[in-house]
Amino acid sequence: MIEINLKNAQAQVFHSKKRFRVLVAGRRFGKSYLACIELFTKALANPGATFFYCAPTYRMAKDIAWKVLKKIIPREYIRSKNETDLKLELINESTIELKGTENAMALRGRSLSGVVLDEAAFMEAEGWFEVIRPALADKQGWALFISTPTGTASWFYDLWCYCEEDPKAEWQRWCFTTIQGGNVPPEEVQAARTQLDARTFRQEFEASFENLAGLVAVSFSDSNISTDAKDVPILPLLLGVDFNVDPMSGVCAVKADDTLYVFDEITLTGGATTWDFADEVISRYGVDRRIVACPDPTGGARKTQGVGATDHNILRKSGFSVQTPRSPWKVRDKITAVNTALLDATETRRCYIHPRCKELIKALRTLTYAPGTGLPNKNLGVDHAFDAFGYLVLQQFNLVNYGKLGKTSYRLY
Repeated sequence: MIEINLKNAQAQVFHSKKRFRVLVAGRRFGKSYLACIELFTKALANPGATFFYCAPTYRMAKDIAWKVLKKIIPREYIRSKNETDLKLELINESTIELKGTENAMALRGRSLSGVVLDEAAFMEAEGWFEVIRPALADKQGWALFISTPTGTASWFYDLWCYCEEDPKAEWQRWCFTTIQGGNVPPEEVQAARTQLDARTFRQEFEASFENLAGLVAVSFSDSNISTDAKDVPILPLLLGVDFNVDPMSGVCAVKADDTLYVFDEITLTGGATTWDFADEVISRYGVDRRIVACPDPTGGARKTQGVGATDHNILRKSGFSVQTPRSPWKVRDKITAVNTALLDATETRRCYIHPRCKELIKALRTLTYAPGTGLPNKNLGVDHAFDAFGYLVLQQFNLVNYGKLGKTSYRLY
């Protein structure tokens, strides 16, 4: 006898008889556990059938579901286990295979009795419509879509809406918050409000389809502009740096009481190099000041024009400390961090900008998303100051680490 332990919200999805089900839920709801229970029970009830668990990438499929499947399926039910191909064969000759949809066309030609698409909102639409859906046709197979939302400009949102319009009544949908999942204490969710802006919190923990259009810096207002954002020479000078040939942008700040005060900006045009940028900083603030640069991470590998040193090494040779991760920040993380510092979900501001920082203020007021992409529109020419500011905020606050609640590691605009 197999014991199945599902919370009430999970059980509603599990016991539904609809062929196609769409679950939108907040972080740590228990979506992946539900997916694995679904696959195991269906495989056990259908000898010789084939079932897929799909994630946006093969690595994600392994990280999210492989250990869970091996844990919940008793050993006596497993005939064979392939750690390389991530494939389990049960004693009734049914199989569960874990796949990534980053190369969906490689999955063509299979016949499936059922499939779970975990984090479906982050897959390409073609993976479902051109590959997986046809694979379910001959056996009239089922599909369970599970995901946190990514905004309204996506195929997954269209699919969510279709559930209400389905003329054949084959589809059913659910939306549950993190709290409704019953796996995360309310105080942990409340703590996440201090690490996210209001829109991102609604999306990640309340499973809300947010409209990712219009202004990027939705948390910015005149309340973030203050003449109190002044330099304090006894504190380290903090620099956010975006390496570009034209313009090269930087913002200057100090941090006190967990608040960032941006009091100056640097914009160099005419093909300026990183050496030129470093010289400008020193000319303004001297050689004796402790200067900490938080630049674009890609500058650790890229060499500036006509010079043999990387951008990061040039900053170091100029006497600056360089703080940056080894791999580039994700666009989503940068946008979330900026909005959270400007105004988090508890309505706390952790960043103030002096009125003299006209380029940065212009960027925060005018940078919008490119239509239909969820990405900042670089054609507007105001993204450089925004990026410099974003690198600084990310490094100083590390707002993308949610502790017990997980990270946005694959969540990209």
